Amino acid sequence: MPYHELIFKLQHDCPYSAFSREYPSATISHWCNWSRDVLEIVRGDPQSGDERSAIGKMLQSLGSKVIRKSQAASNLQIVLQHCSCDRLPPPTLPTIERRNCLNLQPMLYTGGWEWYHVMAFSERDSQQLFKDLEKQCTIEVTSRRSVSAESIHTDSLVSTSSILGGLTKKQTRALVVALDNGYFNFPRRATAVELAQRLGIPRTSFVDHLRKAQNKVIRGVSPYLRLKTAEA
Repeated sequence: MPYHELIFKLQHDCPYSAFSREYPSATISHWCNWSRDVLEIVRGDPQSGDERSAIGKMLQSLGSKVIRKSQAASNLQIVLQHCSCDRLPPPTLPTIERRNCLNLQPMLYTGGWEWYHVMAFSERDSQQLFKDLEKQCTIEVTSRRSVSAESIHTDSLVSTSSILGGLTKKQTRALVVALDNGYFNFPRRATAVELAQRLGIPRTSFVDHLRKAQNKVIRGVSPYLRLKTAEA
């Protein structure tokens, strides 16, 4: 029996989404074990005083005590004493589990959207999940595919840090802008000159960042490519 891998984003009112909407260059990664929550807030730019204040208000609204906070460069890591997932309106994670689906963490919050990567064990489960969520959320499904039981390990459990961990902020930004503006489409929807102007940098700098980003991603994914070749 195949599994159903679902990647979707949704919008609703909750402290994490509200913060990411107000500060769209920030990304919140959220891990939960139903006992504690771990948050990592990553910023492309240094945090301002207003943003630090907004983070404090967001944490206060969750109704849970912060038991650990650490800052490393642009990454702020926070551990909450008690899980707040069932108090977020609506409780998305409990809804996913109630419909017999497996949420692959972390959840991501960026630009006012929440991103989820979910495995459903039947088509009926996935349909019921979206039916429940659509009652209170705006949902966009970005990927839906069937995964055989034999390939679920190699297809779903890939470390993003092994693929993306070596990218610098400038390289990441160049790659995302290229993807969002159709640079890799055929035919291309944007030129390197246009994207460099969008970023406010010379064309040569943009091309350099993009090539280095592509090289690092390809090197990062190479072990999985070799594994796929061995399976063929």
